[in-house]
Formats: sequence, C-alpha cells, structure tokens
Amino acid sequence: MKERYAPPNLFHLLCEIEEKISVDEISLNGDRLWNLLRTYLYFYPVEKEKIPKKMVYKKFYYLLKKSLLPIQISPNCSIWGFSNSRNRKEKLGKLYDIYFDPLYKIIDDFAVFEWSLLTTEYPKDKIYSKNYVSMHIPIYTKTFWEIIFSKIKCSRTDIKSRDILDEAIEFFSTQTHIDTNKLKRDIYEFIFLFRGMKNFFVQLLRKYSPEVILIICGYSGFNMALSQACKKLNIPSIELQHGIITKYHAGYVRGTKSDNRDLVPEYLLTYGDAFSKIVKEGFLFEKDKVISVGFPYLEEIKESPPLVNEKIKKFVNKFSTNILVTSQWIVGIGIKKFVIELSKKIDNNTGIIFKPHPKDWRSYDDLRRYKNIFLASKYEDTYEIFKVVDVHSTVYSTSGLEALAFGKPNIYIDIGKTSIEDMIHVVDNKSSFIASSPSRYIKILKEIIEDYDSISRKAEISAEKIFKSNAKRNIEKFFNSLGIM
Repeated sequence: MKERYAPPNLFHLLCEIEEKISVDEISLNGDRLWNLLRTYLYFYPVEKEKIPKKMVYKKFYYLLKKSLLPIQISPNCSIWGFSNSRNRKEKLGKLYDIYFDPLYKIIDDFAVFEWSLLTTEYPKDKIYSKNYVSMHIPIYTKTFWEIIFSKIKCSRTDIKSRDILDEAIEFFSTQTHIDTNKLKRDIYEFIFLFRGMKNFFVQLLRKYSPEVILIICGYSGFNMALSQACKKLNIPSIELQHGIITKYHAGYVRGTKSDNRDLVPEYLLTYGDAFSKIVKEGFLFEKDKVISVGFPYLEEIKESPPLVNEKIKKFVNKFSTNILVTSQWIVGIGIKKFVIELSKKIDNNTGIIFKPHPKDWRSYDDLRRYKNIFLASKYEDTYEIFKVVDVHSTVYSTSGLEALAFGKPNIYIDIGKTSIEDMIHVVDNKSSFIASSPSRYIKILKEIIEDYDSISRKAEISAEKIFKSNAKRNIEKFFNSLGIM
C-alpha cells in the first residue's frame, strides 16, 4: 500500500477537499451525496480484488437465476436487519450471523436480510436465523434494469452542482495520481446505482412498513441508499458496529464541521465508550444518537469451549507458544513479509498461525513450506483460534481489540505504512505492545511469556474498558426507549 493511500493521509485529503470545495452542495433529487462520495473516494485507491472471468460469469449467472424469484418476506416481522453472508460463522452445526442472530434472545419478530457475496447461497436448513430472507434484486423491478444498463445511462444522472463534483474528483485524482477520467466514470456509475437502490428500498419499505431497520456497515453504497430510504419514510435506521472505528475512518468520522446527515444511519450502536467518543467528535452522527451497548456475540463466544479443526489442534500441540496473526487485505503483503522474516528468527518452540482476511483474494500457499507457520483458512473462526493460542498479532484490525477479551496479549506489527498508534489508543505496553522489526517482536514476546498470567489478566481488564458489558440488556433497553419492543 503506497504511503499516500494510507488511511490517515486519505482522510486528511478528504478534509482538504471539504475545506476548499463546497461539496455539500452536490445533490441528487434532494439527497446530498457527499457522505456517499467521501467514503467511496476513501476506499477507491485500495487495491481491488482481481476476480477471474470464470467467477464473474458464475456470479452473474447466480444473480440472474435469483432475480427470477420474488423476495419472500414474512409479514409478521416488524424489525428488519440487513447483513451479508460473510458475517456468518459455524456454531453447533448452524451458520450463525454474529451480529444479528444473538438478538433473537431479546426480539422474536426479527427478519435477517442477507446479501450473498458468494456464487451460491447457504442451504436454508443450515441457517440459524429464524426469519431468513435471501436478498436480491428481482428482474421485474426497475432497479434491476437500471443496474444492467448503468454504464450506459449513468452520464444522464441529474446531479445538482455537477461542476463542484467534477472539481472534487479532479483534485482527489491529482493528489493520489489516479486516472481522472476513470475515476469520474466510476463515480457517475456509482451515483446512478445508488439512485436505483434507493428507489428500490423505498418501494420495498413502503410495501411492508417495518418499524425499524438494523444495518451492518452503514457506509456501504447499498446501505447508504437504505438509510436514505428510511429517512424518506420516517423509519428509524440503526447501525450496529461491526469493526474497528478509528479517528481516520471516513465511514464514521468527518474532520470538518457540517450539518449534512444525509445517507448515514440515524443511530449508531457501538461496542463501547472509546468508539462512541471518536464518532461524537466527528460530524457525521448526532451526538445523542451514538450509544454504547457492547458486542453481544463476543460475550457469548468467549465463554464457550474451543471449536477448532483437527489440523489447527495438531499444529498448536507441537509448540509451547503459539501466535495468531490475523492479516488484513489492505496490507496483506506487508504482514506476510514480516511473518516470514519472523519465522526464520524465532525459536523452535514457537508456532505461528497465519489467517488471511475473508476479503483477501491473494494466495498465501507459499507459507506452507515453513514448518513453524500454519496457513489457516480465511473463513476460519478467529474467535475460536483465540482460545488455543497465547499471543495475537495484527496491524490495526479489530481482532486486536477482540483478542484482549480472551485474555490474549497483542503484539501489533508496525510495517511502516499505517500503525495502530495512528488510528486508536490501544498500545499501553501492559497488554498491547508494538514491534517494527522481528528482533523487537521476539524481545517483547519473551517478556510476555515470562509474566504471562499477569499480562493475560491485564488484557482482560483492558477489554472490559473497550467493550461495554451486558450488551443484550443494553440493546433491549435502547429498543425500549424507542418504543419498538
């Protein structure tokens, strides 16, 4: 990842654009678009997944086949949640949505709408969600055909203040050395898609009239269209935190003052006060609508016995000390290089489990030739692996915070691009440490192992400060305050 593409640098670039250009004037049919565009630009320079043509055709065929079917929705469900297939983990033989399925213990009339990110869908008898809706765009809707012809029609989109949009695009592309014409085409196509999805959601919500909408990842294009449809119909939209929130995350923080709340969910329920504070100091959400509740699934899973596959068990039993490295697709290559160098210098009694991010499309098969590295499936349950290792490492993933809840100390890896210290305050040198070289890493690891029980307890104490306790009760209390339970 090039230095200019590091999250803090991209965030500051967006702030510069907001200070120089009147971007909040960009609108479409009364919807101010900048909150959509700023997150799109924030993630645009990141290397994209290179999908083989065969997979593209397979996915297109799957979606076309799905589009022939109507969306089957239970009329008895007044609360809807929108998720995707990546959020499911296997639990007692069922595929469990880690954000929404824990809520069935406090609400019954809850439907989980799921966009499949696969070329097929999960068997319904494997799905835990009681009211499961396989989400797609039916062929008989106007939105379906708008998506099909988006590349042709996007230039006709009636955008107000198009000159301001073009100025912002040119400024961003110049600063990031991105092709201006390509960026412009992609953005206009994206706006056209947003318009189609918003109209689709308005029709869907109007037809069934749910009382409230829950959202995972409110800054995705589809979910921003959903949030704006909710605003149009006066339906509360509530986002549940799904990953790390830092002061440079454009999906949750804006660095310049603005009253523009368009396209973002009305409420945000966070893991804890540290995250709420970051969001409240930004200008995207109203302060009184950012509420700390905790993480229900984390509270559930950390109390259960470990369920890892036999290969991981066998690998762990070979070593006296085991490290889990959770990679991130944005900085995957840098983490891999660090791990290989570390594996060559670390003692023979230490094993390393390398787990790629679920979104990472790269192959890491060459790691298999190192006897002290185990390449885990990118779909392996990280929480279960926490239970069988001693130490955790990442660059700035949410897993670094979650590991603490399992009593696992962190050694964050500083690969010289973006450090966790640039993002959020968690490195305290008590249970979370940082290393910029394998030799420094090995020194810290030795110190941790020598005083492991004490440092492990400090990790749990740190987690208690990060994740608010009694999450389900807190969410139930919040729902009651809205009068929806």
